[in-house]
Amino acid sequence: MARRWFAHEGGGAFTIDVRGGVRQIHVSKVAEVADASISFSGLRGWRLVGLAEKFNAFAERCWRQRAYGDFWSHLLVAEGGVDISTEPELKLWDMAPLDVIVREAGGRFSSIAGVDGPHGGDVIATNGLLHQYVIDALT
Repeated sequence: MARRWFAHEGGGAFTIDVRGGVRQIHVSKVAEVADASISFSGLRGWRLVGLAEKFNAFAERCWRQRAYGDFWSHLLVAEGGVDISTEPELKLWDMAPLDVIVREAGGRFSSIAGVDGPHGGDVIATNGLLHQYVIDALT
């Protein structure tokens, strides 16, 4: 990828390309689930946590579903390339930097239960406008 992302509380979120160019990033403005693009890490994890049926039903309501997976899905939310990303299981050390980047790009980062921050063991990252729809669908 030859890119890096960074953010700090109150300072915005940015990406650096291979040539060293810095660009501020922002989440999308998509407000309807039917117009949204969702990315996730894979289907197996949803089955293992007993949420496959709910996840699949919600994903079907979205305009586009892709499994870009892992950190890339959440950074795509921060950049506005994807509107929703979610994973049923993730470690704190994987989520901590993503939380700040997504929030500083204007989005929301929470557990599936809706608790903001990286401490839930699972994640929903969105542009903020779609967040409650995802929580409602998965809980």
